[in-house]
Amino acid sequence: MWRPLRRGELDHETLWLGVSLAALAFAWVWVRLGLASPACVFHEVTGWACPGCGATRCVRYALRGAFHAAFLVNPLMLVTLAGIVIFDLYAATVLVLRLPRWRPEKPPARAATLLRAGCVSLLLANWLWLLCARV
Repeated sequence: MWRPLRRGELDHETLWLGVSLAALAFAWVWVRLGLASPACVFHEVTGWACPGCGATRCVRYALRGAFHAAFLVNPLMLVTLAGIVIFDLYAATVLVLRLPRWRPEKPPARAATLLRAGCVSLLLANWLWLLCARV
């Protein structure tokens, strides 16, 4: 449902666009300073890929336009990046043009449960991919 922002309502567009841009600036500074990627403690302890392994390489491939390589390294991270880009474009458009905001209706309990189960299933499927691909 599209509607104007209500008085006192949390402005998700401003908040999450700001967080996204701050994270991008932080990452840019990190790369420009030549700092190493953080080590994965889970991988060091267990020898297995963690659910987020390959995320840094995925982002680097995506920024170079190597989307196939980015997908192979961490499929869910590439989909997440695409979602962030789409949301940032939406948020910037809504803020600049002062348009109504999209606020979905509260889903029925069953739909919310199915959505949560789907998200957990995606995370587990992505982790299985990372383990099988030996990322």
